[in-house]
Amino acid sequence: MVLIHGVSSSHLTWWRNAQDLTDLHWRVQTVDLLGHGDRADRGNEDLRVDDLARDVLEQLAEPVDLVVGHSLGAIVALTLVTMAPHQTSALIIEDPPASAAVLDLGETADQLTVTVDKTRHDSQAAAEAVLRENPMWSVVDASNSVQNRLRLDLERVCRLLRTADWDLPTLVAGCPVPLHLLVATQNSALVDPDRAAVTRLLGDGRVSVLDSGHDIHRDRPALWLHETLRFAHDRRG
Repeated sequence: MVLIHGVSSSHLTWWRNAQDLTDLHWRVQTVDLLGHGDRADRGNEDLRVDDLARDVLEQLAEPVDLVVGHSLGAIVALTLVTMAPHQTSALIIEDPPASAAVLDLGETADQLTVTVDKTRHDSQAAAEAVLRENPMWSVVDASNSVQNRLRLDLERVCRLLRTADWDLPTLVAGCPVPLHLLVATQNSALVDPDRAAVTRLLGDGRVSVLDSGHDIHRDRPALWLHETLRFAHDRRG
């Protein structure tokens, strides 16, 4: 199983989920996207989603049973599976962002700039703010979130957001492998009309609506694990 993080994050976001899966005898690989974490200084000067997807494919040594992508990582996962449909047998997308034409990604970039600047100015205060804003997260989650911001190539990632042009319903409709959606009830990045369109495309059996914020794997890790394994086991028969 491969886990792909969202914007301004890194492989660190999966620390609890990867450990749980490993303890349950899953082979897990967590990757960093270009501009993030260990790959913050890699890639082209101007990044595109296709660049991120190709780079993830280069990090995968062999085909895998399941790819899970959160937020921007979901867009990357949907993109890479169209590039290399035999790389994985199935896909889970966790609270993917609506299409670039629906969301104001320029505003997202502006907010990210403010957040990273504040974190660079006072990382301790930033960690405390993370816990206040996300009361269901652990101290480890807050610490990792701060580390991820400090390692981010802010300029390139913001340019990526400002020039993004993905169309989520089109990506979902064209997905060549079985696909399951985990979607949040609070502060979800999957807003209408894309939320309704994607739900309609997949049908009730391939959509799990979870009482959570955007980071389901951190807000509700047990529910995330349950839904992920239920889909994986159903796929295995």
